[in-house]
Amino acid sequence: MPKPKDRFDKHKMVKTPGGKQVRKVKLKKPGKHKCAISGKILQGVPHGLRPHEVHNLKKSERRPGNPLASMIEPKTRKEIYLEAVMLKYNIISQQDIDLSHKKYIDMILKKIE
Repeated sequence: MPKPKDRFDKHKMVKTPGGKQVRKVKLKKPGKHKCAISGKILQGVPHGLRPHEVHNLKKSERRPGNPLASMIEPKTRKEIYLEAVMLKYNIISQQDIDLSHKKYIDMILKKIE
């Protein structure tokens, strides 16, 4: 349990138009979206908006149209695309693939076929 002095840190006293003082909860903004593999901040994905605010945006503003763009940063995504194409044309084998990339390569192969 928090200390009594820390108990209402998220709360803020606000005066209403009627003259009453009301305690309101301060909502924190969500963090930035990060790459699933490298942990870098993603580009093209809105950050600092709450889920209901993101829902009101157009579909093209919510996430990039590129496959895997809302999950993986561009440099890593390029490597994964290359590995997927090389795997499809038997230039490399399943054992040569990095395990952290395998799930995403399978997703791309399904879209290619």
